[in-house]
Amino acid sequence: MIDRAIYYLEQFRYTSQVQKTYALSLSNQEILYSNIDNEYRQYISLDFEQKYFLKHLNQQYKMFVTSKDNAGKNVYYLTSCYDVTSVYQDRDRQIGNFLVISVILFGIAYAILKFLSSYLTQSIHRLNAVSQRIADGEYSERTQIESEDEIGELSRSFDEMAEMNERKIHQLQDSVIQKEEFMGSFSHEVKTPMTAILGFADLLRTCDCDEETRQKAAQYIYTEGKRLEKLSYTLMDLLAVGDHQIQLEPVSLKLIFKQLSDYYFGKYVHYILRFEETDLWVKSQSDLLFTLLRNLIDNAMKASQEGQTIIVKTYLENNQVVVSVVDEGMGMSQEDVKKATEAFYMADKSRSRSLGGAGLGLTIVKRICDAHQTELSIQSELHLGTTVSFTLEVIDHE
Repeated sequence: MIDRAIYYLEQFRYTSQVQKTYALSLSNQEILYSNIDNEYRQYISLDFEQKYFLKHLNQQYKMFVTSKDNAGKNVYYLTSCYDVTSVYQDRDRQIGNFLVISVILFGIAYAILKFLSSYLTQSIHRLNAVSQRIADGEYSERTQIESEDEIGELSRSFDEMAEMNERKIHQLQDSVIQKEEFMGSFSHEVKTPMTAILGFADLLRTCDCDEETRQKAAQYIYTEGKRLEKLSYTLMDLLAVGDHQIQLEPVSLKLIFKQLSDYYFGKYVHYILRFEETDLWVKSQSDLLFTLLRNLIDNAMKASQEGQTIIVKTYLENNQVVVSVVDEGMGMSQEDVKKATEAFYMADKSRSRSLGGAGLGLTIVKRICDAHQTELSIQSELHLGTTVSFTLEVIDHE
């Protein structure tokens, strides 16, 4: 029986695709048969019954399995040794391939993610770059991101904010320039009469003048003093009409026209001043409306010749009344019309100064119109007269 078992073990050794070797032993550790390599014979042991274990030796992997067989009264132990080196070689090769593929995939994934992150964050980078340029003073810069996602919405909000800030900055710059021009013009306006006053006063103080020279010097001092007085009152009117909100109330145009007619009665008799009849009530402030129309009439008189007519008229338009002051005077060019509301601007400086003007009338008018939230319209042609208009809200009043 033992010989036949050994015979079959020899046959099994060559019939399997996996290289196997066997050992047959008894319970007293006596080895009846073994074709296992000598370096592995120490693992032929009953201690490993019904167990398998792997041994790595000489760059080879061997798996041992020991099983117990009963034959009659005897107990035999069969130890099978499998050469699984090829399995581990395949495993190592697959691990190597896996590592190579993993590196390639990670490289591709990194490139894709880098491209995607760059694509997704380019809008943020643009926002950041534009904000930096705006901070450096390039206020006209815009992001102009046209996407429909949250970044696009943020971009549009950012551009609107930048547009508003640019307008505010330009307004502040224009305001600073206007203030500088105002102060320069004001200094010039004050300097001219002060020079005349000081010069003639010094003449009277240091020289023994004849009566005619003394009268002439006193007249210059008086005239320039009155001019300074009028300039100070005009500036007070200008400062009184600030940018603050005024309280509007019902005002009768008929009453305002009557006050203006009484104000000019007996003055400026060289001009024909007419007021159209009206019973309209408007939403305004009586003192400001009086000042507004008084300045428009004064400007019309300064631009008119003796005997010419100045008309204050009204007409209704879409529940609003248009109030106009029309003269037949010298008129203005379109360039003068654009600058007419600037402080101290005078189209004809010699004539305006001779009539006591300082170039602040239309500036005050513009301020009052702004306080009423209405636009000032100036239509004029050289030598054909000027029409200055503004609109007020009409209200019912009993």
